[in-house]
Amino acid sequence: MFELALYGGAFNPPHAGHAQVMLEAARHARRVLVVPSFRHPDGKRMADFEQRASWLQAITAHLQPECDAELAVSRLERQLALADPGPVYSFTVLQRLADDLALDGKRIALVVGEDVARQLPRFHRGEELLRRFSVLCIEEQPGVRSSVLRQCLARGETPPRQWLAPGMNPLNYGLYAVHGS
Repeated sequence: MFELALYGGAFNPPHAGHAQVMLEAARHARRVLVVPSFRHPDGKRMADFEQRASWLQAITAHLQPECDAELAVSRLERQLALADPGPVYSFTVLQRLADDLALDGKRIALVVGEDVARQLPRFHRGEELLRRFSVLCIEEQPGVRSSVLRQCLARGETPPRQWLAPGMNPLNYGLYAVHGS
C-alpha cells in the first residue's frame, strides 16, 4: 500500500471515469491527492482552475464515504506555477510532495492510465521519475473522455448520465456547452 497516490490531470471537465479512478486509487493508498493542472505542459486550454478544483472537491466529498483512504484536492500546481512561469511537470509535483511530506519517493504513486504509462519515459525527467517514484496504472471507464464530453456538450447534446461525475451538479457541464471548450 502506498502512503500517497497522486492523480493529476486537466479534469476538463471531470467525469465518471475520473471518479472511478479516484475510487480505485483509494484501494491502493492511504491518501489520494487529486491535482488539477494549473498550466498544462502541452498548453492545453482549460476551464478556470478554481472552478475545476471546486468541482473536484464536490466529487471527492461525494466519494469519500466509499473510501477508507483520504481523498483530497490539492492546489499545489497553482502554487508551483505562480513561483515559476514555465510548465508544471509531474516530476516537479512529485518531488515537491516527497520533500514536503518527508516521504521516500517509492511510497508515492503517480496514478496514470496505460496510455500515459507507456509515455512516462518521454515525460520531463521521465527516467528519473520512474526510478524515484512508483506508478499506479488504472484505466478509466471505457468510452468516457473529457474531450468527447466537451464535444457532446458543444453540439448541444445531453451527455449520457453514466458519463457524469457523481457529486457534480449536471448544470456545471453547461459551461462547456456555452464556451465550447
